[in-house]
Amino acid sequence: MTCNHAAHLFPDILPFPALCLLEGIGGLTFPIMAFLLAEGWRHTSDIRRYEMRLAVFAGVSQIPYGLFLGLELNVLFTLLIGLLLLHFHTSAGWSARWWAAVAAGSVASLACDWGFVGVLMVLVCGLAPTRRQQALCCGALPAAGFGIPALLQVVAGDTAAVGTLLYAAGNLAAGGLLCFYDGRRGRPMKWFFYAYYPAHIAVLGLARGILLGI
Repeated sequence: MTCNHAAHLFPDILPFPALCLLEGIGGLTFPIMAFLLAEGWRHTSDIRRYEMRLAVFAGVSQIPYGLFLGLELNVLFTLLIGLLLLHFHTSAGWSARWWAAVAAGSVASLACDWGFVGVLMVLVCGLAPTRRQQALCCGALPAAGFGIPALLQVVAGDTAAVGTLLYAAGNLAAGGLLCFYDGRRGRPMKWFFYAYYPAHIAVLGLARGILLGI
């Protein structure tokens, strides 16, 4: 995540090979986030507190995100929409009400980082039958969506698309890594990771301002 954001914030400072490398590493991030969010949905003891916590940090993170990265809503809002839809699925099932909610959530996600694709990945991670299917689909969906167009651009001679192609390769690699997840809970570090998201954006943004005098 930090690598990906650094590539976005320092394109005029870092050499092109370094930017491509950072993009490739950054591609690992969101599939893992989507997968672990769905795991959290399955195992949380209080789904409403989980949703509230995610909403609060999404709001807090929007300040540095809006200042330094983009005008759209940050990726925590994308994850929140996916989580709300998974929660609603527990009571609504595959009913028309749930599909209507998915349609509404998909439209709302267009204002967010990763947009509809991100929400779809969360839903796949939550609702696909097996953990392996969840992991592979979570990596393959964005890899195909970003990678195929980027590959065509590279073949056509557009070297600027190499970074996007490597980002898609990172997405696919994340799906492969997630196949090795054994379902065991790791160290309880949720507060660190919640705080890290807005903090690292702020630090990178301030560093850019200092280096470039902006």
